[in-house]
Amino acid sequence: MAELFSLREAVESDRPYLDAYCWNEGMDNLPSLERVTVAANGDGEPVGFIRIALGGDGMAHVNPVVVHASWRGYGVGRALVEAAAAEYGELRLVARGASVPFYRALGFEDCAWDLVDTSVTENCDGCELVPECNPRPMRGGACVR
Repeated sequence: MAELFSLREAVESDRPYLDAYCWNEGMDNLPSLERVTVAANGDGEPVGFIRIALGGDGMAHVNPVVVHASWRGYGVGRALVEAAAAEYGELRLVARGASVPFYRALGFEDCAWDLVDTSVTENCDGCELVPECNPRPMRGGACVR
């Protein structure tokens, strides 16, 4: 599937796509394009992205990975996560309940909440959608291979 898309660093002209993808998933806009990788189609348009946030201890956290609905099932999310794991090693994140099977298929495992940086978990604290979202702290990448 790699011929359908390529990975590259995000550029400012990607922002309208990325912000729209965040909005569609009920998330805030990205604070910056630092450590954001996009999957771009043959026309160079983003079809998905991953943002890596570094915790206070330097640990890499996926925050978030989003793939446009029409591109799900083509390996975009897998390619983004695997590229991030190749670059950063261990990755940590908070998975929405519906995305847990995706992360498990990539070798991620549950972990303790205190292993995920508070900058990533703070949106879960007090969120009224927690019962519906069923967030789960996970770790993967180099740590579970």
